[in-house]
Amino acid sequence: MRVVLTGASSFTGFWFVHALRAHGAELVLPLARGSQEGDHERRRRIADLTRLDGVAIISAAPFGSDRFLDLLRAHAPFDLLACHGARVGDHRAVDFDVLEALRANTRALPQVLEIAREAGCRAILLTGSVFEAGEGLGYGNSRPFNPYGLSKTLTWHLFRDEVERRGLTLGKFTITAPFGPHEKPNLCRHLVETWLRGGEPELRHPHLLRDHIPVDLLAEAYARFAFALPARRGTHRLVPSCFAESLAAFAHRLAAEMRMRLDRPCGFRTADPPQPSAEPLARLGEHPVADLVPGWDFARSFDRLAEHYLRRSAAPPSRPAERLEVPA
Repeated sequence: MRVVLTGASSFTGFWFVHALRAHGAELVLPLARGSQEGDHERRRRIADLTRLDGVAIISAAPFGSDRFLDLLRAHAPFDLLACHGARVGDHRAVDFDVLEALRANTRALPQVLEIAREAGCRAILLTGSVFEAGEGLGYGNSRPFNPYGLSKTLTWHLFRDEVERRGLTLGKFTITAPFGPHEKPNLCRHLVETWLRGGEPELRHPHLLRDHIPVDLLAEAYARFAFALPARRGTHRLVPSCFAESLAAFAHRLAAEMRMRLDRPCGFRTADPPQPSAEPLARLGEHPVADLVPGWDFARSFDRLAEHYLRRSAAPPSRPAERLEVPA
């Protein structure tokens, strides 16, 4: 299968590329910015992707731009257009520009879809987020988490309208709370890095219910969904669920896995009382990952996580890009 995938330089996008390649996909990866732009982690991910066979990387080709439209024509035919990239910035900022993000996410969308269809594309795959309104299981609270979540909600509705009116197959793969090597600042990274420094982190919102999933497992579920999509008809959704539990329960789970791998106590404390949060109390996945990817080796996922942070803690502050560890 031949796939055009946006957002490959992101944390999850990087793992999606490797999972798709492991399944035999040929990939065209348009990047919204230049390959040398962004932080050190992004540049390392791109450097690793350039070493893969069966991958073509096109820099400075944001979604819907003339350069993006040209590459769709130039790399025809392809089977799947996977729209993983989105305007993020500081996704928790209250002044996040919703309309600007929507414009960036859907620029020239009718032209993109027409060119994709002419190029033989049979399906469109959009990545969603549980930050959106109406996504995941929220026990009655279906509002978006924040302005970023609103921008993703509007992006989905516009994509759905344009794709379905053209009779193309549409898939939505919704991400909950992935964790793993090369992740952005999040709960898992905060905990592990604090443990490696000998500290005892505090959970400010231990009561919130979230759905964490190892990123390599998430990527495998994504690849399987992507490969099945072109042969299907209509609109399909997938919201993988893995460790659906409170943040305190996940911290206990992570501590138990890391304690023996990091040789640290891996203790933590919870705020008493918990600090108030503007986010919904619960937002969980819907489809158990055990049904999507039976027999997954969770021990190997935690091994990779520990190995990554042990290398990171031992490394000097800055070093040349090197090949990142990914599943075989």
